[in-house]
Parts: sequence; C-alpha cells; structure tokens
Amino acid sequence: MIRPHDESSLKAGGLIARLKRRQLLRMGFLGGTLLAVSEIGGVFLPFFWVNKITGLGGKVGVGNKAEILAKFQATKAAPILYTESKFFLIHAPGAIAAAYRRCTHLGCAVPWTPAEDQFHCPCHGSLFDKNTATVKGGPAPRPLDLFHVSDQGGSIVVDTNPLDLMVRSGNAWDPAHVEVTDA
Repeated sequence: MIRPHDESSLKAGGLIARLKRRQLLRMGFLGGTLLAVSEIGGVFLPFFWVNKITGLGGKVGVGNKAEILAKFQATKAAPILYTESKFFLIHAPGAIAAAYRRCTHLGCAVPWTPAEDQFHCPCHGSLFDKNTATVKGGPAPRPLDLFHVSDQGGSIVVDTNPLDLMVRSGNAWDPAHVEVTDA
C-alpha cells in the first residue's frame, strides 16, 4: 500500500517511501516497455546475421581430379553420392559431371541401384543411365539435370545452385555439356 507523503515519512523512510504513486507507475511502465523491446530485438536479431550456404545451393569441393578418376576406375565408374548436396558425381564419356538427384518426372530423389547398375526412381520407375544420366525407361520426360562443374587447379568444384542447372532436352549425351574433361 502506498501512503500519502508527508515530511516526517520522507526523512525516516528509504527510497520506496519517497516515491510517489505516479513515479512508481511510470518506472513500471518504462521497465515493462524496455523488457518487451529487448525481447523483440532478441527474436529478430538472428535474421540479420548472414548464413553460410552449405549443401544444396553452395559450391562444393569434391576432391582432387586424379583421386576421383582413380575411384571411378576402381569401382567401374559407379556414381559417387553427395547426400547433403543432392547430387551424384558421374563419369560421363570423356568428362566428370554432376547429376542432380531430382527425377525429372515428378521430383523424387533418385537413388543409385548397384544391383541394376543404373539409377532407378522409386516413385514411378524411371530408369537413368549410370554414366550419362539419360533416360533408359519409364515416364521421365528428359535426362537428369546437371550441375556446373569446374576444375580449379586440380580440385573439382560443383556449383549446386538449383537455379543454374544444365537442363538437357535431348536424351543423348552431348559433348557440349562437358565442363571438366577426364584427360
């Protein structure tokens, strides 16, 4: 309970006794407002930090060109899966290419099936060649899309930006899609 002030209570009491009701309400309102503003600032602060893109959308270093070619030779050109970045590194005729794992029929994730020696979409049964990612059968209208691949001083880098894909219309391997040769 806040009591009215008089001179005798001001001398005897502490800080609380010297506050008037209006001052106490003003300090409470100011404290609540500062608390609310700091909570809102704490919620929105992470939106102003720059996030580093990893996986799909970023540039992914996949290793040394010689090591990749040796791995292809040891595994009879079996595709190398990069799960986080959603692509397979394939040994195309005369090239190292990166095929996007998304099926061109309805967008399902296409796995490599070693027993069949091809890519086999589990959703509707589209089949893709292991070396060129071209359609071998099923409802897929075109081959798997390719990511851009570059050779930076012997190190292979794949640009996994899904907005900058090499969309192939024909169902045959085109040497124009070669960006990194295997020579």
